[in-house]
Amino acid sequence: MDLAPRRKKASPPFPVTNLLPRSDKEQEITLERLLNAQKVVATLIAAGNTKYLPIFQRLKHEIEEFQQREDDLALALRIAKDD
Repeated sequence: MDLAPRRKKASPPFPVTNLLPRSDKEQEITLERLLNAQKVVATLIAAGNTKYLPIFQRLKHEIEEFQQREDDLALALRIAKDD
C-alpha cells in the first residue's frame, strides 16, 4: 500500500497559546483584548484570507459598542457626582 507523505502544517502568523484563556480573569472581555483580536484578524485578511472579513466586521461593531458603553458609564457617573 502506497501512502503519500504527510505535509507539515504551516504555523499561524500569531502565537496560538496567547488566544487560549488560562484563568477567569483572562476570559474577561476588555477593550485591549478586542483590539488585539481585531489586529490578528486584520493580519489574516491582509495575507489574502478575505473569508475572515465578517469576523473583522463583528469585532469592529463590538469595539464600537464597548467604547459607547464606557462613555455612557462615565457620563452617568459624572452626572451622579454633580448631584
